[in-house]
Amino acid sequence: MKLSLLFVCALLVVACTTVPGLDKWQPQPVATAGERKAVPAYEVEVLPMMPTVPGTVIVGKFLILDKATLDMGNEEFMNAIKKRAAAMGGNTIIYAGEGETEAPVAYVPLETVNYHGGDEALIEAGILSEEN
Repeated sequence: MKLSLLFVCALLVVACTTVPGLDKWQPQPVATAGERKAVPAYEVEVLPMMPTVPGTVIVGKFLILDKATLDMGNEEFMNAIKKRAAAMGGNTIIYAGEGETEAPVAYVPLETVNYHGGDEALIEAGILSEEN
């Protein structure tokens, strides 16, 4: 397990680029009970609060230095942050906004049930069952 944590740390160091402001977001992976999930960077999303999906696991965090913010309008910056989160095995960055000093990174299992638009209301009304 220590070896995989060291490997992830090494990947994160190699992944450092010259994107302005990126050095203010320091990735800190944490030890996990199992293998880290392989997450493509394009699947990483930013949420303002921790999801309540069962099976969610914290895989690391970003230390936010010098009152830096998450520049969501800067595509190059966001891609670099998402790559770092994905390297930790996370598909979700929890960031509420300015003033934060840490941003947890979590792996949130994907929902397995896909409903069509309006199906949730039909299920709640008892017109449609979840099996159909």
